[in-house]
Amino acid sequence: MARDRRLDLQGLSETALRAATKLGVDDAVALAAKSSERMVRFANNSVTVSKTVDETELTVYIAKEGRRAIASTSNPSEGSVRSFVLDLFSSLKGLQRTDYAHLPERGSRFRASGESYDRKIVGAGGELADFARMAIDSSLKAGAKRSAGIVSADVVEYSILASNGTSGVDRRASIELNIRSFADGDASGHGLSCSATLSGFRPAEAGERAGEDARRMVNAIQPEPGEYRVLMSPTVASNLIGSVSNSASAFAVEAGLSYLAERVGRKVASESVTVIDHGTVSGCLGGRSFDDEGMKTGTTRIIERGELKTYLHNLTTAKRWKTSTTGNAGIVSPHPWNIEVMPGDSSFDEMVKEMKHGIVLTSNWYTRFKNYRTGEFSTVPRDGAFLVEGGNLARPLKGMRVSDDLLRLFSSVGLLSRERSWIHWWEVDTPTLCPWLLADGVRITRAYD
Repeated sequence: MARDRRLDLQGLSETALRAATKLGVDDAVALAAKSSERMVRFANNSVTVSKTVDETELTVYIAKEGRRAIASTSNPSEGSVRSFVLDLFSSLKGLQRTDYAHLPERGSRFRASGESYDRKIVGAGGELADFARMAIDSSLKAGAKRSAGIVSADVVEYSILASNGTSGVDRRASIELNIRSFADGDASGHGLSCSATLSGFRPAEAGERAGEDARRMVNAIQPEPGEYRVLMSPTVASNLIGSVSNSASAFAVEAGLSYLAERVGRKVASESVTVIDHGTVSGCLGGRSFDDEGMKTGTTRIIERGELKTYLHNLTTAKRWKTSTTGNAGIVSPHPWNIEVMPGDSSFDEMVKEMKHGIVLTSNWYTRFKNYRTGEFSTVPRDGAFLVEGGNLARPLKGMRVSDDLLRLFSSVGLLSRERSWIHWWEVDTPTLCPWLLADGVRITRAYD
């Protein structure tokens, strides 16, 4: 019996497209991705785990006579790919006909540009433990007693082929570190560094921030509930900006899951706020030169000086909205690739002095929505949080929750910092280049009533 041949990235796309074409589909896209993640975890100031995770995934989209289907597989063998495509085609029979946009008659060709692909990251696996040690030592020196976290270097390669002749390859590399440090009791701080280049990676600085905040958080108190001026770090602001960008998906609007519905051309934030999506941009941690439909990605100004300019579209949502795709497919749901929040002209110290009385937040988690349609959410600050009195950091805070809505919060933004940081971690799915952000009238409640 002949052995089932394992396919390389290009072979996966070719085999899937060939199988779909033989079945007589009207449209087909085969998108293959191969990722390699080298990871080091550490706890109690020591490296505990070092491993490499290699994954290959093939996503196939087919359409025939008004019916469409899309699915993914992680089995890279030739026979399995053919069977997978046949099963996907068979599933069309049970689906309803829908009005969708066909792929363009003429396809495009894409080449990997080399942008955001630092070969030094590709070969940095042996250095990850050293980076972890740098962060731990810096944290201890800054006042922490113990630290835990993860360092990872990720390399992803993509291949796309479509029935209209579209073909392309792309690749990305990134490195990131998350460290959480503790002083006495539950006094904690969080540090983060992520970069598309090894030269831009700052593990020692991330460790120092985590250690300093942990030391400052000793003897934290719970603030009185009420409305405060709140200065959000790039980490916190990126988490909330991610929700704004996801709400700009035309699919979210159609599904009734967006507070931005019926707001194109209207103010949805203060004039200080400009939010841009990039398929690729210098220094970006994610994205591609082509989207899932083989359309060219680009730069889309979602919010400009507070005004909502457009939704994010794929071919089908663009057809329904009588506009053009923005190159953000997701075949089912358009999505952002890399978010950029334009900077302001203030320093951190200037922003603290300006707020006079308020709260500084450096990290958050558990962002949840009470109502997607109105943008009502809550999120729990953790790690470094500080009360500001008289324009100075006065004392550490704990046990609170931010309860607000996105439209009100971003409409109250005044100052933004000149300094920006790339943010990507488990609370920020879409890589985001973001400044510090000062908002007024933010509602603070108790974390647990």
